[in-house]
This record gives sequence, structure tokens and C-alpha cells, in this order.
Amino acid sequence: MQTKSITSITLVAPVILLVLFSLGGCASQEPRPDAALVRAKTAVDQATTAGSAQYAAMDLNNADAQLQMANDASSKGDYKQARYMAEDAESTAGLALAKTQAAKASEAAKQVQQGNQALQNQVSQPNSPPKL
Repeated sequence: MQTKSITSITLVAPVILLVLFSLGGCASQEPRPDAALVRAKTAVDQATTAGSAQYAAMDLNNADAQLQMANDASSKGDYKQARYMAEDAESTAGLALAKTQAAKASEAAKQVQQGNQALQNQVSQPNSPPKL
């Protein structure tokens, strides 16, 4: 009787292992990161259009490099890495866009201050009546 149970175990064990490995392979398969790649590309494009090359060039270049690495990882089938890199690219592009918008707002505020100062100077000049 004991020989029969050992034989059963030696026959069933490989089948169980095969099933477990098969299920494990399915569980670790990442879905394609297409949506993350599109969001990252859109964010990089928005930062570029806003003028980040002038105001936040390093961040824009980093975002572009991260997007390229995400595309490379995706084409190699490393979807998990591709998703991480795409999310990093999106965040970095968002940072570049925020820095660009802040710099532009600062420039606009400076121009408004200069305009206010010019008006202040005109108002504070004494008015002399016209000579007849």
C-alpha cells in the first residue's frame, strides 16, 4: 500500500508543479503600457509647446529621455519597466511645464510692475499750467 501512495505522489507532484508554474507565468504578465505611454507623450508635447525648452530645458530633456526609455522597454516586452518609465516621463514633463508657467508668470508680473512704476512716475510729476 505504501508503494502505491509513493508512486501516486511522484506522478502527481510534477503535474502540480507544472500547473503552479503555468499559473505563476500568467500572473506575472503585465498588460501593455499603451495608455501610460500616450499620457507621457502628451505631457512631453505640452511642455514643449509651452516653451519648456527655454525655461526648463533640463527637465524637458529628462522627460524626453525617460519617454524614449519607456518606448524601448515596451518594444522589448518589459511592460512593467515601460510603465514606470512612462510615469516618470509624465511627471518630469509636468514639472517642466510647471516651471515654464511659473517663469512666464514671473516675467508677466515684472512687466506689470514696470508699467505701474511708469504710471506712478507720471502721476508724481508736478503739473505746470500751460503758458499763455
